[in-house]
Amino acid sequence: MPDVNAGSIALYIQAGISPIPSNVSGIILTIVNNQRYFVEQYTGDSIGNVIAEKYQPCITDLSTANVIKMMAIQDNGVDNVRLFDEQVANGNLNNMAEKYQADGMEKAKLLTKGIKFYKARG
Repeated sequence: MPDVNAGSIALYIQAGISPIPSNVSGIILTIVNNQRYFVEQYTGDSIGNVIAEKYQPCITDLSTANVIKMMAIQDNGVDNVRLFDEQVANGNLNNMAEKYQADGMEKAKLLTKGIKFYKARG
């Protein structure tokens, strides 16, 4: 996947979730930008407006988790929601949001500089 902007990730998320309420679809771009900022702060890297390929899976998962959380709060009046390749009952949206959040955080941890261990003398 080439480098993309936040709008491309927002469109990908919007295309993968159906049905999506209009009040949620209107703020997906803001959610993606907020998650881009979070990943910048978490990793210490400067991502900028064009998101490099290595950051895209993390930002996409974290943004998807936030969109699903917002949908779980609201009652869409539907029984099932399509999340990319899966059909999910409305009652299980919180579980799916937690899954995407955990996946996104694992990917964010892989982007960090790592932890250095030193042997203490003593």
